[in-house]
Amino acid sequence: MLSTLFARNWSTRNVITTVTLNPAIDEAVTIDEFRAGSKNRCTLENLDPGGKGINASRVIQRLGGKTIALGFIGGVTGQLLRARLDEERVLHAFDHVDEATRINVMIYERTNGRRTRMYLDGPYVPAEKIASLRTRLAQLPPKSLVVLGGSVPPGLPSSIYADIVCDLHERGSDAIVDTSGAALEAVLESRPLLIKPNAEEAAEVLGRSFSDDDEILAAAKELSRRGARNVVISLGEDGAIGVGEQGGWKALPPRVSARTTVGAGDSMVAGLAIAFDDGLGLREGLRLGTAAGAATVTSSGTQLCSAKDVEAFLPLVRVESMQILSKI
Repeated sequence: MLSTLFARNWSTRNVITTVTLNPAIDEAVTIDEFRAGSKNRCTLENLDPGGKGINASRVIQRLGGKTIALGFIGGVTGQLLRARLDEERVLHAFDHVDEATRINVMIYERTNGRRTRMYLDGPYVPAEKIASLRTRLAQLPPKSLVVLGGSVPPGLPSSIYADIVCDLHERGSDAIVDTSGAALEAVLESRPLLIKPNAEEAAEVLGRSFSDDDEILAAAKELSRRGARNVVISLGEDGAIGVGEQGGWKALPPRVSARTTVGAGDSMVAGLAIAFDDGLGLREGLRLGTAAGAATVTSSGTQLCSAKDVEAFLPLVRVESMQILSKI
């Protein structure tokens, strides 16, 4: 699997733990044209497990890695999420909450190609459930890699990811964080191994927009100065720009016919996690993550990438060095 990039035996890999505080069932539907205020008849395309960390685990498993998904589920939708992960043979160990796991709806309109996403807040997570999660993470072996991803559900402070990263550091482990808003801003000072905002999320934290690659590179450097040791800003069909201790790069994906954007960023995070866990670093992480993201956008609805497609796209990804003019 992916032998063109990785020489290490897959059987000796570490388990990459993912944490999704606010999982979801992702429902993808297709309609000719959405009409607000009217009855709309649509076709169900996919009904899949969702949430950034869960999607990362799904892709890590497909690419032959070892992973376990943690988080909180509830109600019949939580049962469905667990069943779907069992079908995909993704190992999980969820804690239960009283309220039902949310459903997110992705609407694709055939006539105009427009895509609309509808997200719910998610169930309330009490403090004792977080204490249980942190106890479980404290039992991970040293040098474990944990992926923390997604929105913060009701009942939790925006500092929750920062608190978990600090816990991991105390035990010799590290974290990749994919979140946004106040949670992203708060996690920077905890010095995570890597963060992966998209351009819009980075702009929100920094309070400014970006018009070209130089400005995005400067934004990545600023986020790095604020604490993140590696920063990847994803740019959709234009790839991603990454900055780390060894330099800066732009990853350029192959041109593909996009069928969806759901899960593309999560797939990139999975590729980054595999590469960092394997000691390959940011440059090769950008290569694998970009290939995984490109493979996902060619899939249907919320189905994510296949290992076959990722391996096909991998040699087509270009990773170009970007000049770092000042020390990060």
